[in-house]
Amino acid sequence: MAERSFTEEDFHNQDTSKDIVIQVYFDIEIENHPNGLAVKIAGFELRCKAYKKRVGKKPAGSLKVSYVCIDSKGSVIKYPPERLKKGQQAEGYWLELRVSGDLREKVPFIYVDVLREYDRQNPGSRWSVLRKLFNEVNTEFLNDRTKIKIKQQDGSTVEMTRKEAFEAAVKEAHNFLHTEAFKEIEKKLVKNVMDQMGLHPTESSVALHFESHDPSHAYKSLQLYVDQMGITSPAAEVGAGLQSAIVVGIFRTYEEMKKEGAIFAIEEPEVFLHPQKARYFESVLQRLSESGNQVFLTTHSPIFVSIYKPEAVAIIRRTPEDGTKAIQAARIELATDERKALRLMTEFDAQRNELFFAKKVMLVEGNTEKIAVPLVFQAMQVDVNQLGVSIVECGGKTKLSLFVRVLKAFGIPYVVLADHDIRKINEEWEDKRKVKVKEQNCKHNQWNKDIEGICDSACLFWLYPNFEGALGLSHNESDKIDNALAKFVDAQQEDIPDCLRKPIEKLLTL
Repeated sequence: MAERSFTEEDFHNQDTSKDIVIQVYFDIEIENHPNGLAVKIAGFELRCKAYKKRVGKKPAGSLKVSYVCIDSKGSVIKYPPERLKKGQQAEGYWLELRVSGDLREKVPFIYVDVLREYDRQNPGSRWSVLRKLFNEVNTEFLNDRTKIKIKQQDGSTVEMTRKEAFEAAVKEAHNFLHTEAFKEIEKKLVKNVMDQMGLHPTESSVALHFESHDPSHAYKSLQLYVDQMGITSPAAEVGAGLQSAIVVGIFRTYEEMKKEGAIFAIEEPEVFLHPQKARYFESVLQRLSESGNQVFLTTHSPIFVSIYKPEAVAIIRRTPEDGTKAIQAARIELATDERKALRLMTEFDAQRNELFFAKKVMLVEGNTEKIAVPLVFQAMQVDVNQLGVSIVECGGKTKLSLFVRVLKAFGIPYVVLADHDIRKINEEWEDKRKVKVKEQNCKHNQWNKDIEGICDSACLFWLYPNFEGALGLSHNESDKIDNALAKFVDAQQEDIPDCLRKPIEKLLTL
């Protein structure tokens, strides 16, 4: 129930006059027959509301949480309090169809909190990954009729199923627990239960006994132990880092065994993981989602978001005016080759994915600008980290428009700093060189038009002819970055040229 508890702080501006409503819809409806009434469950609704007036012992303002089934229109499904006979019309008050354990089983939901403690993922936890893995194993175990030979203490052998052999062995082992103190607890428990029910031993009897396992699901009583440095410890008692690694390992096992149809909700998957392991875990979750499962995660790490799949991202913003809002992009039409290009660009450079976490973004073409521009911000006494500004290098002019499309789709303020790259043709050049420059100009003209077509005009700033030329830097590829660093490392505000100052000032006003 911890995940379904609410307080006044969960309401916007602590205004409890408006209900908190969370609705989840399914692609395939669930058929159900409460008291003989055929209904189709299209989703679940979790609602928290405050009582308008006193109800029983609960004063006005007390919070009530309901977890019910809804139809395709979002209305709560209701059913008659008694089973209907054929042709009978129900009368009186109908009951709301609550989300039972059986219904939850039909929609397997696996939640992993930020601490990733093993206790929540052991086989005994009803909604854990291990429980789902062992459910099928348990079904096979219970229904396996294959006989195996078991050697008895007298040397003879008998044939029985694995289930029969296991229960016989457990029963024999269980007898060793029957100390006098154990028997006394069972005896007093039975007596007190009968007294509580007002039963006399001569009139009726209640039989109670303890078992070492659940006969219907032997695997859920399994406990995982860790052996390290000669010490054996329950998995739930080892360090947080190792527990996290165990939980990630469980996910990898689930993914490798290609189990399908589960919904995973994971808080901050990057916690306790080095960057390399975080990237590997991201690939595990990616494969899980591609094999018939749904994966929802909240993260502060660019490793777990992807520019090439912007439709899978929701940005959460909180402002005093609007409270907390989820911003999702309208469908962004990216061609297959564009997605492949963006994926290759971001595969080993999570910094580009930072734009999803930025309040404002400056897009630049290459590494020279990416290294030099932060020094320009610094010279202008602007702390980009404090303001949530990201400077994103796009891998060349041809990719600028792709990044702009993503930023516009999410409503993230931006400016673009781009090389114009159109060169004047010198009449004294030889013909071959003139032809080459004309071809280059033709390409840059088209790229420039693409950028101008997608950018807001006030947010696009051209550098003539390019970054190096506008700042009087050498065009030599081997020392471009060093020259840029040398120019701006000790620069003062008055040293910043207008071609860089203006786009920064514009970005700060957005």
